Amino acid sequence: MRETASKHQTSPKQADTIPHMLFPGLDLNYISHRFDAITPAVVSASKVLPVTDPGRSPPALQQAMHRLIELLEIVVRQINTSSDSTKVSREELNELGDYGIQLLADFSSIASALNMPQQSQELEDLTLPMALWILRQQGELLTLEPIVNSLARLANRLREPSQLQQLYDVAVELLQAVEHAMQNDQEIPLNAHTRRILLMNQAIIATRSHQPALIDEAYQTLCRLLPDEAAQFFREGMEQMDALDYPQSVREVVEKYYNLWCLPRTLH
Repeated sequence: MRETASKHQTSPKQADTIPHMLFPGLDLNYISHRFDAITPAVVSASKVLPVTDPGRSPPALQQAMHRLIELLEIVVRQINTSSDSTKVSREELNELGDYGIQLLADFSSIASALNMPQQSQELEDLTLPMALWILRQQGELLTLEPIVNSLARLANRLREPSQLQQLYDVAVELLQAVEHAMQNDQEIPLNAHTRRILLMNQAIIATRSHQPALIDEAYQTLCRLLPDEAAQFFREGMEQMDALDYPQSVREVVEKYYNLWCLPRTLH
């Protein structure tokens, strides 16, 4: 079972689901503050490079993100206060939210080109809280690859089962958003590889949470949505049970699915 990697407040009900250990606060303030902490070094380093497209330079992208945060706050206020403009405002929320994801991904690529891997990862990792904020404003995700990359990286980094249980809830939230969009025939740029990474990581995160109920739920989802790869996943899972000394309760769930998907079936 390889690890696959590659001030707007939420409602009290939403806040109960927020993984506080993973994100100190899940609002635009948090995203803006983290962005402002990371980007100055990238902007400074980019000054030695020739400017080929002033509109896509780090200073321009930095200003664009600041303006975007202001626009998102305005749009959400419109959604919350005016029922007449709800449909239009939600479309704006989707478009602006996707623009924010793209801005973070572009900034991440620039940092990578400047040989700044830490800043590059941190900027891409901001797409995850941005995505969750969009979803919890009843918006939709249009670009998912950098978000899934961030989830995978966080899954590889965390070790505490309690944190992984919270991250599992995040993976479920993302997958539900994807499935909802697909069921409604909405076009989202989710290729097979990106979808596979999301499903695999959901199952890996569940396994490493040591919660049998979550593991069973995640494995059912994997079997339903990625049946062609389920057997290999469970083979690798059984290998990991021995190598990493998983609890017996986890081993039993993995073994059940291994027996169902990997052992030859005979007639009696």
